[in-house]
Amino acid sequence: MLEIHYYFTPILDRMETFDQNDWYLNPIVTLATAKALRDAQDLPKDVCSLNACYDRLEKISLDFLTVNLYGRKQGRLYLLLLQELLEESTILDYTGQLRQKILSKIGVSTADFLEYRSFAKKHLSLMLQQFRRYEFEGAPAALIMTEEECLQVENCSHNVLQNYLHHIEKTA
Repeated sequence: MLEIHYYFTPILDRMETFDQNDWYLNPIVTLATAKALRDAQDLPKDVCSLNACYDRLEKISLDFLTVNLYGRKQGRLYLLLLQELLEESTILDYTGQLRQKILSKIGVSTADFLEYRSFAKKHLSLMLQQFRRYEFEGAPAALIMTEEECLQVENCSHNVLQNYLHHIEKTA
């Protein structure tokens, strides 16, 4: 049995190949990830921009987790569409209208979406606690669990991790 929990930053960590994997995707919302996102998108290096990035990152993470309750495939599709729509803009362009556009494309009603929102908030809090408990310093990070051991990997992109896991499967 192999179980993989991948801690990532929505927008910064590209998700093209995740639809092929059965990994548990755990979005990370910290000031450090908000700062990295702000800097990667060349936004002003001030507290106002940092707070705005943190706010949008938290909203995106909560929206992803809420959609993920419909199934991990739906959650991944949400991320792929979101990343595609934000390619030509910044995270600050993430609004309720953009969320609604994505929800319509994946067939999730707003009423159903809002019903699960409070559960997603609790789930995000638990994910962040687990991230801190394993003493990760930054994302992306992963826990690779087998019946015998738990391997922690940090600052490893999903492509590198996927290649590593593919290599292990070939040699096992």
